[in-house]
Amino acid sequence: MLPVLFDGEVVMRKSLRVVLVIAFIRASLSRALDDLAPGPFSSKGRWIVDAQGQHVAYAGVNWPGAADTMIPEGLQYASVSNLVSKIKDIGMNAIRLTWAVEMVDDILDGGHDVDIKTSFINVLGLSNGTSVYNAVMKNNPDFAPNISRLEVFDAIAAECAKQQVYVHLDNHVSKAGWCCDKNDGNAWFGFKYFDVIKWKRALGYMADHGKSWSALRSMSLRNELRSTGSWLFNGQHVNWSDWYANMTAGAGAIYTANPDVLIFFSGLSYDSRLRPLFTDGVLGEDITFDMSKFKYVDKVVLEVHDYDMDSNCTTKRDLLTENSFGTLNATGSGVRKMFPLVMSEWGFEQSVAQSQAPYASCLREFLPEQKVGWMTWVLSGSYYIRQGVPDKDEPWGLLDHEWKDWRCPECIRKGLQPMISATLNNTT
Repeated sequence: MLPVLFDGEVVMRKSLRVVLVIAFIRASLSRALDDLAPGPFSSKGRWIVDAQGQHVAYAGVNWPGAADTMIPEGLQYASVSNLVSKIKDIGMNAIRLTWAVEMVDDILDGGHDVDIKTSFINVLGLSNGTSVYNAVMKNNPDFAPNISRLEVFDAIAAECAKQQVYVHLDNHVSKAGWCCDKNDGNAWFGFKYFDVIKWKRALGYMADHGKSWSALRSMSLRNELRSTGSWLFNGQHVNWSDWYANMTAGAGAIYTANPDVLIFFSGLSYDSRLRPLFTDGVLGEDITFDMSKFKYVDKVVLEVHDYDMDSNCTTKRDLLTENSFGTLNATGSGVRKMFPLVMSEWGFEQSVAQSQAPYASCLREFLPEQKVGWMTWVLSGSYYIRQGVPDKDEPWGLLDHEWKDWRCPECIRKGLQPMISATLNNTT
């Protein structure tokens, strides 16, 4: 005869089963899940290595902080500690934390940062802004009443260190807002809002500021450089020559301020094209991507994005190998240089159907097979405001609208968690 269980006993047994499942998943992952690998990290051929020469891979998620308010999203619904715990509990070991140059401009040109209450009110209006601020403070009682935007980034970095999650800082835009439109003024060096001098200044500032973040291991130079197809820069269309001049200068700004962090180089066409960088393609007159002439030669990592949902898996593999993943194979066609590679953005609408579709299925297999790190887009269940719509829902978000539960638990359990495990256990 089966024992009779009272309601409380059923709940307790279900809760125990959930705890045991999570414990099993965490126990099955590599050392990268349990401890931060000792920094600083370096690049060595196709690998990212820690201070002891051990290979390291990222398996993480994007956490937006570069939109209109310039405050990392979701804190009106959950605490920083709770959100980092959710990331950690499914086995992820990294976040890609996005930021806007405009925040640093405010600090350096205005003499100080803006407190988050003022930022919420400026962007959302007095009533809604105050309401969101109050919710943030209720969820995060450790926040000082006048906490600034950058101090929220500090709090996230501190919690990531506490819970052993790597932080990667991504310069997403210059003018804060939703990214990325070809005509948003953020697309290319010298565009309306893309002041190159202020961009380099901001990279150096954030690199220096990040020295106090023990979990910070890497920074990107710029998210998704792109062209309108008609705009000219110095009399030329968007081109590799200007890319090289500006990106190496930006990398120099980061390295001068903080020589410990890895520096991620994104390519052209929404960061889908990197091939000239590892094939000795000509980037300009007598210019190739020769990092040996720079002090940060052992800090270079390439990053790529992929949102091509139309190609079948065979075609996708071929295109990715041609445009980016070729750098991982020294014997590949035309390959002259090997660099570590991270797919810092990929993602899809969180539904069982999309999780089982060719795009997601292909990348879940391909990325661990290639032994590369990745960050999926996106953690956000919703945004403080997006494209003028307050509290806008994010169908691609791993979390639901209220940032409480997984939007598609099956997508996490059957799709993402096995991929995380395969990534972190396949770095040799």
